Amino acid sequence: MSTSMPMPPRPTVSLRVLIADDNNFGRLMLKECLEKSGHHAILAEDGQQALELFETEHPDVVLLDVVMPRMDGFEAARRIRQHSRGQHTPLLFLSALDDQASKIEGLTYADGYIEKPIQFDMLLARLNSFFRQIHINRQLNQQKMASEAALQQLEEETEMGAYVLSRILASARAPDDLVQYLVSPASRFSGDVVLYEHSPQQEIYILLADAVGHGISAALNVFPLFQVFMSMVRKGLPLLEIVEEMNQTLCAIMPVDRFVSAIVLHIHPPTRSVTLWNGGCPPVLLLDEHGTIQRQMPPECPPLRLADREMIRHSIQTLTLEASQNLILFSDGLVEIGRRPASEGLSLIQQTLHGSRDGTRFDKLVNYLQAPGEGLTAHDDVSIVVVRGAQLNLSTKC
Repeated sequence: MSTSMPMPPRPTVSLRVLIADDNNFGRLMLKECLEKSGHHAILAEDGQQALELFETEHPDVVLLDVVMPRMDGFEAARRIRQHSRGQHTPLLFLSALDDQASKIEGLTYADGYIEKPIQFDMLLARLNSFFRQIHINRQLNQQKMASEAALQQLEEETEMGAYVLSRILASARAPDDLVQYLVSPASRFSGDVVLYEHSPQQEIYILLADAVGHGISAALNVFPLFQVFMSMVRKGLPLLEIVEEMNQTLCAIMPVDRFVSAIVLHIHPPTRSVTLWNGGCPPVLLLDEHGTIQRQMPPECPPLRLADREMIRHSIQTLTLEASQNLILFSDGLVEIGRRPASEGLSLIQQTLHGSRDGTRFDKLVNYLQAPGEGLTAHDDVSIVVVRGAQLNLSTKC
């Protein structure tokens, strides 16, 4: 082995080099030369051992003799490429074979071919040529591992957040024959929420809230409303105070560019009177027994966080919910299915409900939301609420 030329400068990157050669003297000479140059040598006596060490040691570069017992260099190289898992490890053949066919076969799997007797300065120059790519690969692997760790942490935090939110929402009243509702999120977290609860006086309160955007940021915007709404309803406080308190809460904690559209209902069962506040949501629909819209209650106030006290106080609406009637509430996600203009989307919803009977309207709206094969795709969170007048007295007696 010739080392007559001056030793190249010590590399800035130390490589882990796997050497496979059945010649013990040759292996040790290569090991000594590489370690003097700042590299770490891993020794194998044949191709089979080289393959095993490649799996366990993960070298940066592989040097293979061609003619070896148990498994020759060509077969070892082929299997190493199969076990590389998509990552390219530089591989050089070291052999006394100098015929053209051997070189062509070697280059099928390898990045280079160096004939024996090996000139160490030439070998080291070839290793130097791999430094930059190996350094880049190391950085990419480190970034990949860091990204995977961050993704794992984010997934764990997302799972915990979803669990906590689901447990909190589960403490509200579930849908029943009187109040049917659905929240369909566009992503893991929903910026829409529907809360349904009875006061100590058995009066009925419903909140449909729709935060701007969707996903976790929107979910965080509606989260503060839960505690305010539920605690005040359970104290039997009037609708106006609840809306004002929710608005003040969001003004105190939310950024100026965030807001929550909402509908709040208060139903007094003995008189069937309904007090309603609509801030920024689509119109609430009052349907008769034939599915005809008898009244629309559009938003008369900006959304929560954008409204002030006077706006809220002057936007309360009232009506009477007869046994033959239904109240239909929905967020703008239902109106905007298929990215249609609001007027067109609202017209389609009204057509869906036209001629429908009590007890079928919730299913009709859900089918409209999920309509397969009609190109109706929701790109936002969707909430649907149906309040059935026929069930009003029955529900409060239970």
